[in-house]
Order: sequence, then structure tokens, then C-alpha cells
Amino acid sequence: MGKGKARAANIELLRITAMVMVVILHYFVKGGADISLVEDTGAINLILWALKGLCIVTINLYVLISGYFLLEAKWKISRLITLWIQAMFYSIGVPVVCFLFGLGEVRNWGLYDWLNVIFPVQMEHYWFITAYGILYLFVPALSAGVKQLTKKQHQLVIVGLLLIFSIPKTILPVLIPTDQYGYDFGWFLCLFMIAAYIRMYEIPFLSNKRRSFGVYFGSVAGMWLISVVCACLSRKGLPLAYMMDMPYCHNHFLVLTAAVGLFYAFRYIKIPEGNMATMICKISPYTLGVYLLHENLAIRTQWQLWAGIEKVRDSFALFPHMFLTVVAVFIAGVMIDFVRDCIFKFFIRMWKQFFA
Repeated sequence: MGKGKARAANIELLRITAMVMVVILHYFVKGGADISLVEDTGAINLILWALKGLCIVTINLYVLISGYFLLEAKWKISRLITLWIQAMFYSIGVPVVCFLFGLGEVRNWGLYDWLNVIFPVQMEHYWFITAYGILYLFVPALSAGVKQLTKKQHQLVIVGLLLIFSIPKTILPVLIPTDQYGYDFGWFLCLFMIAAYIRMYEIPFLSNKRRSFGVYFGSVAGMWLISVVCACLSRKGLPLAYMMDMPYCHNHFLVLTAAVGLFYAFRYIKIPEGNMATMICKISPYTLGVYLLHENLAIRTQWQLWAGIEKVRDSFALFPHMFLTVVAVFIAGVMIDFVRDCIFKFFIRMWKQFFA
């Protein structure tokens, strides 16, 4: 599967791909292009729902990657502190800039909105950072505990977690009170246990790239087909509109299998050492900045409007428009986070020199 830098480039490319998927999802879901299949089964909407299926694996991918490496990595509280400070840099900085330049609706915000800015972790300004931060606090105990389990016990723990967080919502056509759609620490715990299992034992079925990609695309096709069928039956009066949306939740079983399949597939991709691998490894550390920028409360539903998505929603021009917009958002996020990183490093040097 590749060693050293070439192998690292594979995983870093997966991180970049996952972040591009995040931006694509937010482009049409929060940009008003995401229309229920019950209302619209035209070609454009069907393609959008297929694309949504290809991209919905993104959060699971990030946690699988993290869990895979955190199992053996040295735990440092400084990493969590740095992550939270990075989140605060964006949660405070972006609204301040928008306020100064009159962008968006920041000047109409109330107390609750500004509390989201000042306390981004506690208020779930960025839900992923909140859930991931809780998971990271438990990593030392989880890593130690996992290594005490037998393979059979580890499998049973995963099955138990899936029976709580995934299987019921996958098969039942009704709202489950405990279901948080994968936006919580509980689902991240399940993903960590799966990633740890992959690290320790592997999954023999996913023993080659073709089979891994097959699981990914097969799972996505399953999501799409379930949603289309449920939408058609809903039009005939059956109460299946809820189940139509469920395959596109992070904790749906098909989303999980798709994410595991794609995770394995990228592990088999070989990127030779050279300019390409170097560029991938240099860009990847700044991809979280793309998320923290475009999902900031001040602009998370504004940048789609600025891009003019409503002008192309009903035509195939939507797809090149989406490509250009996503690329622009990604590049802007990487560049801004590079500047943020330089600022952080400058203050860290000053801090060290002061105490030296």
C-alpha cells in the first residue's frame, strides 16, 4: 500500500477529497439547490442526489482517518487546544470582518448569535469540532481499552454500537428519538472503534482496490435507489418521505460502508514521491481551514448567494458553476488558513523567545 511519504500522500489526498466533498454538499444543500425527490424527479435533481450520495461519506472519512492514526499516536492536550484556538480564530474573525464591511446579516445579530461566535465549541458553532474534541479527550482511554479487547470482543462492541446508532435508523421508516443523524460524539465513538479494528485486524473482504471502490459505488447506488423508490411510493400516498432522506445521514449503514470502502480504496492508491506528492502533503494541513471558513455562522448560507446559485439551479449550467464555485471556496480557504498558520507560528516564536 505504499510506504513513507508516498503512503502519506495517499491519505492526505483523501483528506483533500473529503473536504472538497464537504464544500460540494454545502453548495447545493445550503444553497437551495437541494430539492426533495418527492417534488422533483427531473434529470438535474436526480444527478444532484447521486452526487450527494458520493459526497455524504465525508464526515465518516475524516473520523476514520483520525481514528486509524490516533490509535497509535502520542496523545497531546496541546493538539486539542490548538484546534480550539484555530476554531476561535475563524468563529470570531469572520464575523468581525463581515461586520466591518457590511457583509451578510451580521449587523442584525442578537446576543445568541454572538455567543456562538465567542464560545464556538460549547455552542456548536462548528458541530464537527465539538464532537471531534470530545472524542479526542477520550482517545487515551479508548486506545488503552481497545488493546485489551480480544478480536471477538472488539467485533461485539462494534456490533453493539451499530445496533444503537445505525441499524435501527437504516431499516425503520419512522423517527427514532435517540437518532442524532450522526452529528454527535456517540457516532464518532462508533467510527473510532471501526477505525481501530481496521488498524489492528484489517477487513479481508476489502483486500484490493477494485473491491474497495466497488463497495463505495455500490453503497452510493443503494442510497440513491432507496431514496428514489421511497420518493415514488410517497407520491402514491405511502408514508415514506422520512425514509427517503435517511440514506443521506452520516450514520446510515450504507453511508458507513461507502466510507469504509473509499477509505480502503485510497490506501491502495500509490502516489510516487515527487512534486505531486509534495504538493498534496503541503495543501492537506490547511484543508480544515476551508471548513472553518465556509461553514462560519456569518457566511454559511451567504457564499452560495454571492456565487449566484439561484441563477443556474434549473439548468445543467449548475454543474460547471458548482465546480468553479467549489474550487474558488477551496482555494480561498487554503490560502486564508496558510496566513492563519503563519500568524500562529509567529506568535509561538515570540512566546518562546520571551520565556527563553
